[in-house]
Amino acid sequence: MHTPGNDGAPVDTEESRVEVYVTTDTSAAPHKADEARLYVMYDAANPEGDKLYFTEAEWDAFVLGVKDGEFDLDESGNLP
Repeated sequence: MHTPGNDGAPVDTEESRVEVYVTTDTSAAPHKADEARLYVMYDAANPEGDKLYFTEAEWDAFVLGVKDGEFDLDESGNLP
C-alpha cells in the first residue's frame, strides 16, 4: 500500500492499519452532535492519534466510492 506524499516506500501493514468502529458518543466531534451515530476511522497502531468521523450518509458514500474504485491507485501507486 502506498501513502501519497511519502518517499514511495510501501506502508508496513504490521505497524499501521485502519480500523473503524461505530459510536453514539459525539463529544469528540461536536460539529456532528446531531447525528444518532458516527463511524470513526483511525490507525490501530496509533489509537490515540487523529480520527476521522463520518456520519452514516458520509460513510455510505465512502463505501460506495471504495466499491466503485474511486480510491484505487494506478500502477505507480498514485490516485488517478
